[in-house]
Amino acid sequence: NMTSARILYLARYRVPHACMAMQFDHNLVGVDLTILATPMTQDELEPVWANHNIDSSRFSYLSDNVIYQRYPEVNNWVFPDDYRGWWLRQQAIKLAYLDMINDDVMLMHDADTFMTEPYACFVNGEFNMLMLPNTRQESYNGVFEAITGLPHQSPHCFVTELCAVRKLDFVCSKHHIEQRWPGKKWLDAIIDAVPGMPTVPPWGTGNIIKWFSEYELLGNWAVHRGNINYTDSVDTNMMPCTR
Repeated sequence: NMTSARILYLARYRVPHACMAMQFDHNLVGVDLTILATPMTQDELEPVWANHNIDSSRFSYLSDNVIYQRYPEVNNWVFPDDYRGWWLRQQAIKLAYLDMINDDVMLMHDADTFMTEPYACFVNGEFNMLMLPNTRQESYNGVFEAITGLPHQSPHCFVTELCAVRKLDFVCSKHHIEQRWPGKKWLDAIIDAVPGMPTVPPWGTGNIIKWFSEYELLGNWAVHRGNINYTDSVDTNMMPCTR
């Protein structure tokens, strides 16, 4: 049987948001277990879940420390003049978690979002991705093409905070990237391929900066792989907790 796991990315300062978001977990249809990807420990978090009546019986924990040990190249995603701090590295860490976890379907879930209506990664046997219809984020123009060598695959935007990933798709993307950039680790190949774009006030001073979205890469790759359905994330009322 196919397994599905929600990967909840949980920074320490996001714990209150997670407590709110998980009150809506009943809207995540068909998820077998939750993997908490976090620098915090199970002993720290279990009392918090108990205090908020959150059922943690299907929770497991993976530590960010494991990522730093197995994928030290995530630190190559930090650039000294990047005013966004560790924003890029956070995306590299999330991709590394996808590499470590072996469930057939992985639902990437930032802890500051929740669904107010049901969402399933599969509908009538077809893979179902959240998206913003007919939307392009200009910052990411050319990024998918630069990394994969393929044309941009979809007119839609996958930056919807919740992103479903088929493990087989991810494995194929990694192999494709490693073959396209021989001799490089796949995480290094991705960030090295991302083109720089000039920043403009108030977001910067004209320096070249890399713009990358893990969800855009994964979503467009899923479209390339095929057998995919879309769900408009606005229609399903996917709600960010903090906006």
